[in-house]
Amino acid sequence: MEHLALLAIAASAVLCHGAQLENMNGLYEISNPNIQSDVKFRGDYSTMDAEYFDVYSPPIKTRYGEVWWTLMDPVTIPDEIIKRFTNKTMAIIGYESNQVRQTSDGDVSVPITWAYNHHYVAYMTGGKSKLVEADPATFQGGRFANLYQHRTFYAPVEMTEDNGIEAPPPGMPTSTLFSEGNGGEFRKSFHGYPKGYAQLIYSPDTFHITPMQIDTHNRDHPGADFVAGPLPKSSQAPPNASYSGILECPCTDRIKKDIHTVYSALTKGACSVAVVNASECFAAAHTVGVPANATTQAISQTNIPTGCSVVRSPDDDTNHVYFNSETHGTTCGGGSLYSGQASVLNKVTMRLDLNSKQGREGEATITLSGPDGVWFGVGLSATAMSDLPYAIIVNGSGEVMERKMADHDPGTQIKTTVMIVSNAVTNGVRTIVLNRTMIGATKDHYTFNPDVESSIPFISAIGSGPAFAYHKFKGAATLSFTALDGATCVCNAGIKGSINGIPFNKDCWDEPKGDLVQQKNPTCWVDTYQGGLRCCHHGWILLDQDQNPWEDQIDEYHMKFRFWFQEYDPVAPKHENLVRIFWETEVWSTEYDIPIKEPSVEPQNALHEISSHWKVGDMLHDCSPGRAFDCTGPRENKTGINLIYAGGHCHAPSCYSMELYNADNGQLLCQHIPIYGTGTEIFNEKGYLAVPPCLWGSADEGLIEPIFLSFDTNLMSVKRNNNTYGHTGEMALLQMRGVLV
Repeated sequence: MEHLALLAIAASAVLCHGAQLENMNGLYEISNPNIQSDVKFRGDYSTMDAEYFDVYSPPIKTRYGEVWWTLMDPVTIPDEIIKRFTNKTMAIIGYESNQVRQTSDGDVSVPITWAYNHHYVAYMTGGKSKLVEADPATFQGGRFANLYQHRTFYAPVEMTEDNGIEAPPPGMPTSTLFSEGNGGEFRKSFHGYPKGYAQLIYSPDTFHITPMQIDTHNRDHPGADFVAGPLPKSSQAPPNASYSGILECPCTDRIKKDIHTVYSALTKGACSVAVVNASECFAAAHTVGVPANATTQAISQTNIPTGCSVVRSPDDDTNHVYFNSETHGTTCGGGSLYSGQASVLNKVTMRLDLNSKQGREGEATITLSGPDGVWFGVGLSATAMSDLPYAIIVNGSGEVMERKMADHDPGTQIKTTVMIVSNAVTNGVRTIVLNRTMIGATKDHYTFNPDVESSIPFISAIGSGPAFAYHKFKGAATLSFTALDGATCVCNAGIKGSINGIPFNKDCWDEPKGDLVQQKNPTCWVDTYQGGLRCCHHGWILLDQDQNPWEDQIDEYHMKFRFWFQEYDPVAPKHENLVRIFWETEVWSTEYDIPIKEPSVEPQNALHEISSHWKVGDMLHDCSPGRAFDCTGPRENKTGINLIYAGGHCHAPSCYSMELYNADNGQLLCQHIPIYGTGTEIFNEKGYLAVPPCLWGSADEGLIEPIFLSFDTNLMSVKRNNNTYGHTGEMALLQMRGVLV
């Protein structure tokens, strides 16, 4: 039988021109041709007065059921191209992609039924940009936090240091991203642009790719048709399906979930979800900072809050935990003294003591402990720097400053409002006590209000030297207040958990932005999560523990990209740069489940639907396109965008349609109807798809004129899937490009 094999050919790049010009994957369709034009657009790059070069990734090596999802080693583009475009701008007018074996007879495509591309993210960087490790929770406003949660995340940023390359013209991109139509549809979905538009990049030199591949190759089946290999019990694929159930990343019995209830302290009002019994109450109190030596008592009294509460005795500082079964008890709070303490991995500790009756603006005593000799600090009411918190920084000698942090940036120092009460070092730990008013001196200074925020999330960081600089360690925690002269309620704050030790967090948005919360989609909560990205990390095997077929039979192949380009003329520009515009119909979960239809639903009506509502301005990020790949540029003197390209991303087994509407007037802007394969040959594998994008340009090319959308235009997307069977890890992404005008 045939297995994937690879000759000893390194990752490489090849330049071709002249008579060799031809599409790598044949011609392409689009979803919105101009039917009134005499020209039919076919995505034929050979007619576009362009050149191309090919780039091959380093080898991908997997066994059956294995996930490959990691940043691969960088690949230098052809030296001739680097020299030609040093201190110049390249206009990339499109690209093609495939997965191939390199053989002595040329490239051989790897069937999508053997290696399924879940998605990819690729970059090209240049002489004035570099790829850096970044925190997905903070980089560019945390827009990548869900997709890259608890994974190493890399992104290109502009370089300002002198390295022999001239500085780019203002606003000129020094890197660019390729991720349109990036999934099982990637080979036959068009990734090009109309005349006059391109992805511009200054002094290009290096290609980077993070592919997510899933090995679905049945090594015992030599035929061209598809026969699934062993599947885990959690696979929802039906018998004799045209696809492998493991491409949906089912959570197998190799996955270990840890699920538990979390609790929060409330210093005013009543719990929205109450603790239901005494044993739960007494255990829950310790999780919000109540000492283990607190007394516990089950009561039925009207002068204590109903449910679980903590009362701190002013005489001896003793905590008393009560579970009150009386349904007509008092509400929480009523006091003026509050205290709380929390640590970040036992490295930095913060204690807050508040007295709302001390003076006109109240008094806050802040006690911070951290390692001596290096700087450390905390940022209040934040889970990431993208929250732009008020921060207190202590340098290596105990000097204190206050700052307003910026997104992935140290921000600015602000007026000092804290007074140092004490500063001592014991056994290598510096403890500093500070006083300030509870009310912040300016809008940039945090205001303590335990009646509104009875639990404060905070971030913490430690430097490698005494002066404030880039952090060596970072983390986050939550401090919960206990009232010292009133009752603090302990409330049920919901279910939390982890998958294989990795904390589970999802950001499913409720209506009108998204549908998943209202539909109670299983993807949003750890206790109902069945499959998808959280069960699909690099190197994980998507099989049950008792399944281990073909352990030593490794498939090896490359991702291949063909970049079509033209020269950019800075004196008389003929290309406008296309900025990336992105939205998720599953806002911002990045994935969702397709629940199986009800038995009463006829097969022809088996459709599941989600939708999203947002404004054009919600997709824009005002930083310069030269700074990072997701920046769309400043909006000054602009009123909207011209939409040029719109590509939908969904997965093979069930994708039915994706639609984008102008919600203000009901106009259908773009409709994607996937083209499903019907045979066994490459690019036409049965059950796998292409998703023709929408493209706007000139009638001379067979296209519809670009659509103008003001920044305030309301948009709506609708995604439909066949739900005859259930599916996990589906996506409904809108990967678009346009021009601010």
